[in-house]
Amino acid sequence: MSDTNYKVQLEHTLDQISAARAVWEEGTLKSSNDELYAILERCFEIYKEMKEDTAKRRSLNSLLTDRNMKPRTSTSLGLKVIRYVFGKEGNREAAYAKLLSVAYDLKPTEQSLSSYIQECGGVEEVRRTSKIKDGTAMTAEDYRKMALEGLSMARIAVASFNLPEFIQPNREYDEDYVVGLIRCNTNGTGDLLFGNNDAKVIDTVLVASGKYLDQKAQDDQKGLEAADVAKRRTEDVKTFAPKLFASMTHKLRITDAAITAAE
Repeated sequence: MSDTNYKVQLEHTLDQISAARAVWEEGTLKSSNDELYAILERCFEIYKEMKEDTAKRRSLNSLLTDRNMKPRTSTSLGLKVIRYVFGKEGNREAAYAKLLSVAYDLKPTEQSLSSYIQECGGVEEVRRTSKIKDGTAMTAEDYRKMALEGLSMARIAVASFNLPEFIQPNREYDEDYVVGLIRCNTNGTGDLLFGNNDAKVIDTVLVASGKYLDQKAQDDQKGLEAADVAKRRTEDVKTFAPKLFASMTHKLRITDAAITAAE
């Protein structure tokens, strides 16, 4: 299915869900949790469909932009889906978005979302659930987000240069990153030879970057305690990243040209 056809189909499906939401919100079914759970169940199916497909996420971004609800870079996928269906973004919608994220990570595959919500005691109880149950486990997505936030704090890049034609960002990916293949020369220089903008490749490198930054930050802040290790480590990385990049040399050689890092 082409991106254009998918966008049309996605628009139709989301509009149907939104209409169902209006019936629940404005009609006699307003008090029925079953109707709300049914709406969230359908939102969850859209969420799962898009979670591993950047092209489909871009289609949703486009639809939100068409409706003057252009998402911010930091807007989660769950909140994008919920914002479209519910037409706004408030505390209630934020709770629904968190529910989608928690259910994606913790709900048994064979269990329906409605059953999961009821089992947990309602939407609010699911929202309060920590995706990191034991306070110590870190997921790949935690490290990816950590890298995105940490690298955004770096004021001095390792190097800045005009991108060649064969190294361009993937417009179907939510972030403006590309992975470069660098040959390491025996004299300590490096040659940038190739770029890859496949979303999965970028995600893999971001996860690795997050792990590296996390370890460096932990080495820099030994003994710090916190209940939510993912939140703590992300804050550590955001604090440490500027120091790490500032400590790097401001000049390095890419192919045959000396590149001065952006100030």
